[in-house]
Amino acid sequence: MQLIAGLLIPFAGTALGSAMVFFMRGMHKEIERLLLGFASGVMIAASVWSLLIPAIDMAGEQGQTAWVPAAGGFLGGMAFLLVLDSLIPHLHMESEEPEGVESTLKKTTMLVLAVTLHNNKRADGLHNAGQRPVDERPPSGNTLAAKGHGDDR
Repeated sequence: MQLIAGLLIPFAGTALGSAMVFFMRGMHKEIERLLLGFASGVMIAASVWSLLIPAIDMAGEQGQTAWVPAAGGFLGGMAFLLVLDSLIPHLHMESEEPEGVESTLKKTTMLVLAVTLHNNKRADGLHNAGQRPVDERPPSGNTLAAKGHGDDR
């Protein structure tokens, strides 16, 4: 039962959240900016709590200066994404002018590349999470929610 709840709760949240696009046609620019700002804040918080803080904790456990690996990874990831952003031809949703190197790719292909560029951040985080044995990793928010726990690890 816990497994089903652990799968269905995030699925339902994602489905309901994404279904809101059907009600948001013709939205005022101010509301759109507010929602984009909120989403940005959620992603920053997820990065801090799911990636940076565990990285700092792991480095501290290994006797290193705790913040150095996390800061290095953060800055390296930023540089990597800036390079990809300037090299990969991609198109933003409400833009007619593509970014990146010039190409003859179709609009749909460039939108797919933009989504791929966005999702690369998550894949990199998942790869880094795999560097620690499963039984030694701190539990994720979904795991804690499925078990019915708060912040007690």
